[in-house]
Amino acid sequence: MDIKVSDKTAVSLDLKIRDDSPLAKAGLKELAAAVGELCKEFSKPVDQADIQSIALGGTFSSPDLLSSDLPSLKISSGINGCLRIVTSADKLLFPADGFSPQIPVSPNQAWIGAEFDLSTKVNVAVAGNGLGVSFEGDTTLTCSTFSLFSAKMPPLPSLGEACATALSNYSIVASAAGIRLQLPGTVNVIETNGSVTLGVSFSQPFTINPLASASLPFNITASVQPQVTLKLAPSVTISGDLLIRCYKVSDDVVRFGVYKKHGTTLSVTLTGAAGIGGDIGSTDVLGMLLNAALPGVDAAKAGIVGDNAKTLNQVIKNSLNRSLAAQINATCSAAATDEAAVLYEIHLNDGDRSATDQALGLALHGDWTALESLTNANRLRNIAVETAEKKRSISINLLGFFNATSAADYLKSCTVLVDKTGQLSFVNKVDAKRISVSAEPFAADGNKLRQALIEDFLCTVTYKLLNRRLALDLTSVQLYFDYDRQMSRYEMEQNVRLGYALGVIAQGALDATLKANASFHHAYVGATVRYDMPALLDVFYRDTPSQTVRTRDELVHFGRDTMSLLLDPNDDTDSVRLGVLGNDPAWAQMDELGNVAAFNTIPLLGHLGPTQLAAVSADWISIAWWANAISKIAPALSAALSASQSASADPEHDRNFIKARDHLANVLAAVTRDTDAAFVHGWGEAVMFALSGRHGSVSMDITWNSQNLHFGAA
Repeated sequence: MDIKVSDKTAVSLDLKIRDDSPLAKAGLKELAAAVGELCKEFSKPVDQADIQSIALGGTFSSPDLLSSDLPSLKISSGINGCLRIVTSADKLLFPADGFSPQIPVSPNQAWIGAEFDLSTKVNVAVAGNGLGVSFEGDTTLTCSTFSLFSAKMPPLPSLGEACATALSNYSIVASAAGIRLQLPGTVNVIETNGSVTLGVSFSQPFTINPLASASLPFNITASVQPQVTLKLAPSVTISGDLLIRCYKVSDDVVRFGVYKKHGTTLSVTLTGAAGIGGDIGSTDVLGMLLNAALPGVDAAKAGIVGDNAKTLNQVIKNSLNRSLAAQINATCSAAATDEAAVLYEIHLNDGDRSATDQALGLALHGDWTALESLTNANRLRNIAVETAEKKRSISINLLGFFNATSAADYLKSCTVLVDKTGQLSFVNKVDAKRISVSAEPFAADGNKLRQALIEDFLCTVTYKLLNRRLALDLTSVQLYFDYDRQMSRYEMEQNVRLGYALGVIAQGALDATLKANASFHHAYVGATVRYDMPALLDVFYRDTPSQTVRTRDELVHFGRDTMSLLLDPNDDTDSVRLGVLGNDPAWAQMDELGNVAAFNTIPLLGHLGPTQLAAVSADWISIAWWANAISKIAPALSAALSASQSASADPEHDRNFIKARDHLANVLAAVTRDTDAAFVHGWGEAVMFALSGRHGSVSMDITWNSQNLHFGAA
């Protein structure tokens, strides 16, 4: 069949394509190129042409006959096509993503991609046929077929001959039979927005972080299971801007995969069987979680029933999806290239042919779960499996848990809030405003949560030390999380500096990485610090046996030195902050004045601009609060410890102990009520670690641009 091709100079020629090709069946009659002197270029060998891309407008008499497998698929009108030329100068057909086997372009080789813009409507009746993704409603997509041209000796075919062959080879892979019929040495690519379901044995670990607030009573018998793992779903669905590539390596071998379009973000939903209402079944995951974390607690008896249960379960579901999305986007986050999300190499003529075709048909319809079980399919990548294997824990903060008379009573008074990383917080409904985002129901403000966790961690440590006679194996945990779709170098440097300060990352080990990246795409940072009893005592006492408390000046220097470790001397504002942190006279004047609104009257600070002065003031507030808190709590703790040890019977019934404990509670309430500090990311964890004598157990994970680094304990 002859196709007329014309360019801007009005010169035209005919290209001959196969009569049985999809474009011929769609009635392709004419192609108009939006370039000049194209026909002159057609006479050159394909690898010597001076053009790399040719935009085309096509005339079709029967655009709805393009694919018998998908009759609703039509070619869009207008400028609807393109021819792309890839030569050995490009080295690779597609940019390397670090996961897919590369397709090199050797000397005396070239590829031509024939590309057309299409539209389709979902037709659920066409079971098993599709394009590799699941659609909703009317959908636009771009479909390409790349054909390989090779010669043992130059020259390669002319550009005109190669374009005719590329147009003849153009096909839409929409069925297992279509994959088998696809020509070896061709790659079909579909670019669209949709979703795919990936098989994974997904078991989510949770770290339960029970905390006390500055109130009494302190329930010394309360207990939780610190680590809980729930099997939630057999699959996950990822949605976003996706590419499907089907590379027919040979008659027998095909590489079939879904790629995330570079620079985009995926949304993630747990799907399948047991889990959380709606998408993943009817099982009450909140009840499952609470029953595992709080043995013996009945969520229904605690009032989590009816609409309340549905609402809280939806919050948990959103938390899991948000956490999983952060993890999967961090796993698959190449900033400059399309990246394989799921990729299999399948030997079509091995194994059970019927099972293979069924699995391929399901994958073409967006369900990629069956490919995992094929004996003749080799998984090259599955980001859901990679994410599940990391077993990254979700933190659940139980704020005020140790102050409730029972776990059931605690749950009756609580609501659930979730932050942008998926971290869950149970908090008293009355106290929820302390960490909530007022404009968004059930949302936790990351900065407010960070402040609350520092306050409540201090209260928890104090109460645990006070009751150490009853629980000698006490441990406490500090958790730190940070996630951003596009984290700046400065923000990542703050996180890395936290790793340096905690001693879990060797000093300077990531400096080159920071220097090489202006930003970090889908960056996820998590740190965990665990303390035992001796380390907790070291926080309050310079000498534990004698209970010699730390002076306020000593604590201030700890705070200033630790803050300095987290700042960048090359940043204009940070360099000013470092100068003030290291300036004893300036700090003494701030302490003496004690009013940040008047700091601009201090001669050593009078030259600072509003931004720099605000940053210096925030540092002073954080450090002053911390030093005041520890210096006030330590003597009250010593008095309570002494009263507890001297009590003849149960301290809970000893008048002197109760009086000392009440005084300690009043001190805790006062210091936590007074704080309005804007804590630097990670400073609370770092200064606590420094005060403990660096005796905690530390682990840290950093993920960005599909790179995963783990430091410290497993």
